[in-house]
Amino acid sequence: MWNKYFFTLTGITKKFLPAIMAFTGALFITAFVVWAFSLHGTSGLFHVNGIFHTIFILLFISIGILLALGISYICFSSRLKPLTYRLFTIVTITFALPNLIAPPLTYAYTSGYFSGSIGDTPPQLIMTAASGVYGLPNLALTFNSAQPTCNTIVWGTTENSISITEEKSSRQHVFILHDLQPSTSYTYRINNGSSSSFTTPSADGVLHFAVCSDAHFGAGNNHSDLTAAMLQSIANPANHYNLLFSLGDLVDYGFSASQWHEAFSAFSATTSSIPALFALGNHDSVFTGINLYKEYAHPADIGVANHSQLWHRIDIGKIHFLVLDIEWSAESYTPVQAAWLEAQLKDIPVDDWKIVMGHGFYYSSGSTKTGWDWFDNPETINSLTPLFEKYGVDIVFSGHNHQMELLQHNGVTYVICGAFGGRPNQIRDYTSPASLWYQHEQYGFVDVSLSGNQCSITFRDNEYQALKTLTIEKK
Repeated sequence: MWNKYFFTLTGITKKFLPAIMAFTGALFITAFVVWAFSLHGTSGLFHVNGIFHTIFILLFISIGILLALGISYICFSSRLKPLTYRLFTIVTITFALPNLIAPPLTYAYTSGYFSGSIGDTPPQLIMTAASGVYGLPNLALTFNSAQPTCNTIVWGTTENSISITEEKSSRQHVFILHDLQPSTSYTYRINNGSSSSFTTPSADGVLHFAVCSDAHFGAGNNHSDLTAAMLQSIANPANHYNLLFSLGDLVDYGFSASQWHEAFSAFSATTSSIPALFALGNHDSVFTGINLYKEYAHPADIGVANHSQLWHRIDIGKIHFLVLDIEWSAESYTPVQAAWLEAQLKDIPVDDWKIVMGHGFYYSSGSTKTGWDWFDNPETINSLTPLFEKYGVDIVFSGHNHQMELLQHNGVTYVICGAFGGRPNQIRDYTSPASLWYQHEQYGFVDVSLSGNQCSITFRDNEYQALKTLTIEKK
């Protein structure tokens, strides 16, 4: 009896194999689309990027075609003439076969299956949201190893040093340097390696920091050599930078561990001595990239305020930085983040400096590209700028547009600094009414000096030449 059922089932399977292939292809595409849209940044990718918007639309259409082919084959194939039947079978199999192969391979690629681990990365100093007893943020000394290891660091001043040993072996290593004193030089050494040093900023309202965005390591059309030159300028002790903020799109494909390795290996020449903070960009988060961002750029072990690794508050005396998760447009600006932002702005004294940072822009000149207007963004403007104006935000730094631009609107200064190595945007065909200065096809970053109630914002090119300076005063 079982043999009879087996042969019957086998016969049915052979008879309707093209239909089964069509239904399976539809299932594979559906599973991939559901998985993709369950991820953090896909809604923004679909909303803003015209190429991927079209790809997803074609995937939806392919599901419908495959289902129609499968149902039609079951219902009508037995009624067709031999030649028509063979042609219909060939068409069904031909359409179903690539849809059986492509979704699993695309999933494996975009999930980082072929990417491997980040391997060995040099040490970096990352700012944390927790402040020490002297009013400066604690720092996290982080690095990674290809194999699990157990490490010891010795850090401190010449008068006082502390030794910390990890409790167990791991591939990710995080050491917290806490209660840092203002205007003090510290050294650290990992195991028996060479010593590195850094100097803390003052806490009396004097601060010098750099802001950059859109290095796009791994893109192929990026200029990593120019990025390296600019990082060298920031690291140069003669230029006296205290901090570095990188505002996203550090890598081109966030799901690629090798690109993160390349980026951190390049940045560590600076961030081993200049404390940094990495905001999340749309390319960093694409598909499963957010997991690598959290793991490598802001690991949970460094201490996470309000259970978020995506937005941060950094306090240095009367200077306050609010680093947001704004990626493609306003998709990632959740109600939870909005409530957090307003609570922080309310909490900061009115006379203190309020500086907002994030990847996506608000006011900007630009052009229409891939079906989206890359200029004055009504979604982020309507969602966030009323809060900026209500609570007296002084400066808003953004990237996303690969250009340098200075804008002002309703008392808030907006700075676009997406020129740290990624391919420059096409020249603007729309000029924002808020625009004061604009630079196209020029690589660079922003140099910011704060002293008391005065702030100097200088755009520098890849050779460290000043392009434009604006001085604003805190009212």
